[in-house]
Amino acid sequence: MKILSSSPVIHVSDFERALDYYTTVLGFTIDFKLEAYAGLLYNEILLYICGPDNDGLKKTPGTAEICFDCDEVDNYLETIRRRGALISYPIGDRYYGIRDFAVDDPDGNTLVFGKNISG
Repeated sequence: MKILSSSPVIHVSDFERALDYYTTVLGFTIDFKLEAYAGLLYNEILLYICGPDNDGLKKTPGTAEICFDCDEVDNYLETIRRRGALISYPIGDRYYGIRDFAVDDPDGNTLVFGKNISG
């Protein structure tokens, strides 16, 4: 078996607020939107947000942490910072060979954006 992709589900306490934050601040686009569930795209990457009114499996909002492997992070950070992103960990070159930073959504779900800088 070969796994071809992965699409995380992020649970949020306020679906519309989260949808606005992920699109307006972080720059995702809406692939589809249901009553309390949406698929969001950033280039080829798909993630889902799930509101409390969704009848599916319920998880606690604010407990997700997702890492994104990127081709650059500095310009993206400045763009989302200007839009009001909730930066939770400053950008830096890490000992593990990644230049990264973390941003939280309004519930405290964490998204880490990083670029490989090791040889």
